[in-house]
Amino acid sequence: MQQLLEGREFVVTGEVAPPRGADHTLFVKNVHAIKDYCDAINITDNVRGIPTMSSMVCSRFVIEAGSEPVMQVSARDRNRVLLQSELFGAYALGVRNVLFVTGDHTILGPHPETKMVFDFDSVQALQIATHIMGGKDLSNAELEGVPEFHLGATFNPYADPLEVHAWRVEKKWKSGARFFQSQAIYDVSRFEQFMERIEHIDAGVLAGIIPLKGAKTAAFMNKSIPGMKIPAEIVKRLETAGDSLKGEEKREAVRKEGLNISLETIRAVRKIKGVDGIHIMGVGWEESIPELVRGAGLYPRPK
Repeated sequence: MQQLLEGREFVVTGEVAPPRGADHTLFVKNVHAIKDYCDAINITDNVRGIPTMSSMVCSRFVIEAGSEPVMQVSARDRNRVLLQSELFGAYALGVRNVLFVTGDHTILGPHPETKMVFDFDSVQALQIATHIMGGKDLSNAELEGVPEFHLGATFNPYADPLEVHAWRVEKKWKSGARFFQSQAIYDVSRFEQFMERIEHIDAGVLAGIIPLKGAKTAAFMNKSIPGMKIPAEIVKRLETAGDSLKGEEKREAVRKEGLNISLETIRAVRKIKGVDGIHIMGVGWEESIPELVRGAGLYPRPK
């Protein structure tokens, strides 16, 4: 992934959610289903405070499946001792891409009573990772083996004020981020405005894509996912798709409209200066990833 970004290839990454339990078989099945269509596979880390299988463990399963993982790490659940420990372990297991997020508040999830750690945020996590890549831990003790990571972070182009969030991207870049994943893009014009604000940053940018199964999915995401803004006209397209149809035919028409919306977005973001790839988040619809990659003319992937 790092070589492709530095070589100015248009990168495609996909996302597979870890299981909410100890059975990894469906996770591995989903990885195999998308791995030929993606240059790397992102594994989320207890999104919305929902406990799932460790992103580090799932990253190892991705490697064993013959693909390259992007291990997501949330600051919400760790202190700096555990973060260093996990980074050492992840590197030993073969993980090279690490993406840091500050993490959603647990009040949004099924365990609102959870005590959050927040010993650091995503910027400080990048600084810690960059520090240990210099050969010493945070106490300046020499390391027994020095990790070398390709570090990443996220940004939300729809958060206000725009100037402050563009500044945070620059701060993350200065702290060691060499690639960024954006929140899902639906309003392309606002995304383009944001990209103009960060055009001086020398880091790969992957535009986030979430295909929508229907209007109810869009409404849920607008309500439950922080920073998500799906325009009313897109919701309307999903509501009216296949109006003259019923049952399975209606569902299929809505599904195709959701894919069409994503394909239109992919074509639009590819024209924006500074966009180096896309990150497709299936969100329980992993089979949409191969369809979108083929539909966008991005298959086969470079060897």
